[in-house]
Amino acid sequence: MEIFFINSENFKFTKTQNSFFKGKSEKRNFQHALGRFLVKYAAKNYYKINNTEIEIENNKPKFVQNSINFSITHSKNIVMVLFDENPVGIDVEFMKQRDFGKIFEHYNIDIQNPSREFFYRFWTEYEAKIKLQQTAKSYFSAEFPNGFMMSVTSGQSLDIRKMLKIYEVKSPIDSTNPIELISLNPVNESSMNENTLVMQDINTASLTCFEPLNLKIE
Repeated sequence: MEIFFINSENFKFTKTQNSFFKGKSEKRNFQHALGRFLVKYAAKNYYKINNTEIEIENNKPKFVQNSINFSITHSKNIVMVLFDENPVGIDVEFMKQRDFGKIFEHYNIDIQNPSREFFYRFWTEYEAKIKLQQTAKSYFSAEFPNGFMMSVTSGQSLDIRKMLKIYEVKSPIDSTNPIELISLNPVNESSMNENTLVMQDINTASLTCFEPLNLKIE
């Protein structure tokens, strides 16, 4: 089980005509494009998948000619993709301040004075369950660096924390200019020179990890 992520602040894009993503904001276009690029980059360079064509089945993206599962998420400047042999779901959220009590009231959950961390564990776990699209049997939540919360769910009973590996896809240290991503239509190919990117292994032991909430929402 592997997570690959990109800090979008290190990349830029040039708008194209007749965008495949009509009706969405430029920022959402860009995040969507980076998510698709990240899926294809990891598939080719880590899993050695030659055909990275993606189709939508039951509102969920999948490879046309490969059975490996993936789930995409993004928040603020972080774009993440989770891969596994089994169905999985992932969600990441930047932990901004909100009226957490009112949100819990909306879901009829009686929790008094919830902390920011508790709320975002709840929210990301809830979203990750939705993306899984089946009964979740395993959960994992972690506080990600620089103010993010991340949750992972799996349809299999397993110890996600022990299995999980995380890689950051980034430009080399000596690169000073953002790498350009031009093709947004529909990111089957990109102007980004993949040979200039590197995968940096992230030590998962450095993450602040939590027990799953397993909150049931009617």
